[in-house]
Amino acid sequence: ILADEINRATPKTQSALLEAMQEKQVTVGNNTFLLEKPFFVLATQNPIEQEGSLALNQSVFVNGELKTGKELLEMCKDNCIAEDDKGIRLYDIKAWTFALNDSGRLEKRKSFLYTLPYKDEMINITTKTGKKITVTKNHPFLVNDRGIIKWKKAEELTKEDYLVNPACLPEIEPINIMLHEQAISLMKQKTIPKEIFFDEDFAFWIAFVLSDGSIGEKYIEAVQKNYPKALDRFVKISEKYGFKPKIRIDKKGCGYARIYSKPLVEYLKIRFKVHGGKDKEIPSWFLSFPRPMNKEFLKTFISLESSLRDNRIVFTQKSFNNINLISYMLLREGIISWIRHDGRVYRLKIQGKDAITFLNNIGWISEEKIIGFDLKRKVKSSFRVVPVDKRNITKLVSLLGLDSFHTLKGRKKLIDRDWYGSYKGVKEGEIAMSVDSLQKMAQDVENEIKIRKDPNFMDNIKKNPRLFAASIGLSITEIAEQINISKNQIWNFYSKGVCLQETKIVSFLREQFSLCISEAERLVEYCKQLLSRDIFYDKIKKIEYEQSDGYAFGLTVPELQNYIAGFGGCGINHNTYPLPEAQVDRFLFKINITYPSYEEEMEIVEKYTKSVSEDKPKVLLSANGIKVLQELVRQVPIAEDIKRKAVSIVTATRMNKTLIQYGASPRASIGLILAAKARAIVDGRKFVSIKDIREMAYPVLRHRIVVNFEAEREGKTPDDIIKAIIDKVG
Repeated sequence: ILADEINRATPKTQSALLEAMQEKQVTVGNNTFLLEKPFFVLATQNPIEQEGSLALNQSVFVNGELKTGKELLEMCKDNCIAEDDKGIRLYDIKAWTFALNDSGRLEKRKSFLYTLPYKDEMINITTKTGKKITVTKNHPFLVNDRGIIKWKKAEELTKEDYLVNPACLPEIEPINIMLHEQAISLMKQKTIPKEIFFDEDFAFWIAFVLSDGSIGEKYIEAVQKNYPKALDRFVKISEKYGFKPKIRIDKKGCGYARIYSKPLVEYLKIRFKVHGGKDKEIPSWFLSFPRPMNKEFLKTFISLESSLRDNRIVFTQKSFNNINLISYMLLREGIISWIRHDGRVYRLKIQGKDAITFLNNIGWISEEKIIGFDLKRKVKSSFRVVPVDKRNITKLVSLLGLDSFHTLKGRKKLIDRDWYGSYKGVKEGEIAMSVDSLQKMAQDVENEIKIRKDPNFMDNIKKNPRLFAASIGLSITEIAEQINISKNQIWNFYSKGVCLQETKIVSFLREQFSLCISEAERLVEYCKQLLSRDIFYDKIKKIEYEQSDGYAFGLTVPELQNYIAGFGGCGINHNTYPLPEAQVDRFLFKINITYPSYEEEMEIVEKYTKSVSEDKPKVLLSANGIKVLQELVRQVPIAEDIKRKAVSIVTATRMNKTLIQYGASPRASIGLILAAKARAIVDGRKFVSIKDIREMAYPVLRHRIVVNFEAEREGKTPDDIIKAIIDKVG
């Protein structure tokens, strides 16, 4: 069977394929048909997919802007480049987006738009920070599931899952805005006195208008009571642009600065896409402001629209689009916001550590307002938490004996450590620790490991064996059971320094010390991986269902597939449903195929653009010939030491927990030796060489090992890990 683009097949189709591959049979209804031998499967996986998808009203980040599916379709109605028999359409919208690369970092990548008919239920997901996204049931998300980073389809999500979101957007290239002269040429009334320069003054000025101001048909107005100096700055910038605002102060002390100029209103609309209206929408391209302008806009807009108290900034907006855009602009500065909708308005909160970051890095429109705030104070945020694996966290503590042996002099009690409260919560059933607590725990344990790795520490094995054993979490009972000696003997060694079994005890302690330190270092690395500054974890608060309106859309990013999308800066959404590992493992080889070379493509064009030949394909091998070759392969001899090398390479994939989440099964050992025998025959030899094993290890193992989150962050592929194993094993 030749199956093309198998990762686009439905799970039911993939299940049928698995039956054919594994059971050598096909079941249709109640009838089972045995497959004629020889039988094997060839399949391709296309890196460009159209599976996981969003509702048309959802927004995605493209070309430095936020656009909904409906808006993107309006842009490219006549730009469909492909359509299949299922009604899936692919559009080249000349777009780029941010996608998560193999190193776990966001990078700029070309993307395409696709739409597909969808009449099943949509899933509405709401997170703790108020982010919302509506997706198809098979749309996968990157989640932290009790301390394990994995992909899950939307229909598999639970309220105990945490979405993995980017904690900061990469630098965005500024959009090339329309030139002043071009805008003037498009205007009906061309009486703008001076050019409005695209700088920080403009960011302040337009933020003032869009927050505490208004845009009429013939005027621009700024209104302010609490910050009169800010209104003064607005007036000065307006004068720099060639306008003289009319100033008035009402009885309540509120100041008004109005510019009467219909050409100015038209100019703002044509050049900067700023429109008036009830809600004064922020143009989506403002997300691509240069960094200094982004900060100036945020400082002005949020200061004028927010209340500031108790280390919390509360910002209110009626506009859904404005609140969404502001959350992304904040994400550019590494600030996470918390969004709520009370039926009338949206409330965006910046609190805890993020509020301090905002005031320190972005500031406030009036320095007087933040006098009295402790900007160096370390505060926690309730949603800055890390889901952890309880077994790993408790094991890390017990490995070094931090949770026991407190009667020993000089040992710091567990309850006196800064992170104890959060650790205790995990031990009692909580699934997450605060970021600060996990950071402190990782640093504390690292220091404990350094103490134990100090060369002088090993002297304790003779000078103070009880302290040495306690430092690697070993009690007298455990030692006695492990090496089958009496507790009395161990106590004599502890108290007197000598006993009949001294050599045995010392040897055991040395061995356990090495294992303990190695495992503790691995678990500290596990904690550090979860503490990546590039991401934060957002707990799912609500999962609801609604009927689709008939269509869904998404972006497809060649090779990576994932992209930034979702209301409120919601993080990575993935749109490929790969063939499950359990099925991929049934294939003997996985071969990476790139595009043909220039010469090869010329040959293809030459061959298939001329008149079609009526010659029938030639039979190269008959069924009987394949059977004979299969039997011949099994008869090729392999030396015992080479066979052991092959098995050692495969088993090493199950031992390397630093980079591999799941290793290869014994099926891989069988496949590797058979593949090496086949290579020997193809090479004209009657024996298997070590080179056969090394060469075939890559296609046999690359689809059988699943790398973990740390390997992805380091940009390591299965081939990199296989090479390291081969180099080590030989």
